Amino acid sequence: MIDSRSDWCISRQRTWGVPIPVFYHVDSGEPLMNEETIAHVKSIVAQKGSDAWWYMNTEELLPEKYRGEAGKYKKGTDTMDVWFDSGSSWAAVVKGREGLFWPSDLYLEGSDQHRGWFQSSLLTSIATTGRAPYKSVLTHGFVLDERGHKMSKSLGNVIDPWIVIEGGKNQKEAPGYGADVLRLWVSSVDYTSDVMIGPQILKQMSETYRKLRGTLRYLLSNLHDWKPESAIMYKDLPLIDKHALFQLANVINSIKESFECYQFYKIFQIIQRFVIVDLSNFYFDVAKDRLYVGGKNSQTRRSCQTVLAAHLLCIVRAIAPILPHMAEDSWQHLPFPYSREDGSLAEFVFEAQWPRINEDWLSLAKEEVEFWTKALEVRTEVNKILEMARAGKLIGASLDAKVYLYSSDPNLQRRFREMSLPGDDADKLHRIFITSQVEVLPSMDHTSSTGAAFTGAYSAAGMGDLWIGVSRADGSKCERCWNYSQVVGSFVDHPTLCERCYKVITLEATPNIAVAA
Repeated sequence: MIDSRSDWCISRQRTWGVPIPVFYHVDSGEPLMNEETIAHVKSIVAQKGSDAWWYMNTEELLPEKYRGEAGKYKKGTDTMDVWFDSGSSWAAVVKGREGLFWPSDLYLEGSDQHRGWFQSSLLTSIATTGRAPYKSVLTHGFVLDERGHKMSKSLGNVIDPWIVIEGGKNQKEAPGYGADVLRLWVSSVDYTSDVMIGPQILKQMSETYRKLRGTLRYLLSNLHDWKPESAIMYKDLPLIDKHALFQLANVINSIKESFECYQFYKIFQIIQRFVIVDLSNFYFDVAKDRLYVGGKNSQTRRSCQTVLAAHLLCIVRAIAPILPHMAEDSWQHLPFPYSREDGSLAEFVFEAQWPRINEDWLSLAKEEVEFWTKALEVRTEVNKILEMARAGKLIGASLDAKVYLYSSDPNLQRRFREMSLPGDDADKLHRIFITSQVEVLPSMDHTSSTGAAFTGAYSAAGMGDLWIGVSRADGSKCERCWNYSQVVGSFVDHPTLCERCYKVITLEATPNIAVAA
């Protein structure tokens, strides 16, 4: 655009606008405009505004040196091109105000400004300073209604941001969603093209906001008794927790990269997929057993809380630029103090700064990452068979079930067997599937002897052939954790509990002094 532009006439013949401070000789028409005359007019405008040019006479507008010849001159009536006016804002605002920095980091406007403000700012700055007034430029499309129509008062389809925030006269038809929902909508759209907004879109955005708020409430409520000194060292965490932190680290890094590239819609997608879908549908679901059933101060519960605390502190700070009210509300309800690197407390979320990722979180071996990807895929297939068993009235909840599993892939089969042996309870297969028991079969020859009422097969690259069977769980139901166990009924003092719950109950019933002894 600039390369093909031959010149720029900055004068306009209008009755309004910023005047060009030039005087003309009455007889010859020669212009009078020099450093001295401009400096004098500048001092007048600084005190009285640009309208002074129109109501003051020529003698008053001329500096002392020319006042004796004021009768020979007349003031010009041309105004500046408005693009010259706005295009020099970098000099009047950015360079003229304390605390601002030049050149600006970013110029933001609609795509039509490539011929307007962006270009006029570039021309004035290059002409007077030799460099651009901005480091980068960001353009966006225009806002349309839900049907893709341009907003117009005559059509009655204009969306008032204030009504979106506060609500209209009829709160049922136009409920107030608050500023955060409007900001969330802005982050969700690809602003490089025209974007749409309307009642249904805002309703969907409100639902996403509600789910995100529910996620933060889950984190806050399950950390009510957690303190930083209760944290479990990374090396002592079960694999499921290490994998959760690996995912968190990658998500936070991806969000940071998207912020730096101004790709806010990618941040929205990441948050929606990870915070609302991945966490809620898997980790949070599996964690409930450890949080609610495991002993209050047990290793498995504290390790889970360590991971939840990391998620809370990272997620709240990551969403703060987009959802400042939600983030601050969560921060004010932190059940534990958060100290910055210098030891001072972060009273507000923006004082906490951007989360710094622990390098250990990203140290999870590639093979381990690949395994958990496969394990989650297997979990999805197991859930399908469990749903069949539920529909067939064999089970109610998934804890009523026992799962039989076989994989033709030797590595996957080996890992499944290891996760079925005594060890860290959090990494057990039946905890991952949220069933009472899982039996890993040694070969396909044993599938017929399981007595599984519902079965299914699945094949995928890198996983081999998978066989899944579901039957009723063995044993009786523990009234505390609802898991089935053949041990239920063997404890005289607590005949309705399983072995795990019995240990938790008896340990917590023991006086503290006895535990210390």
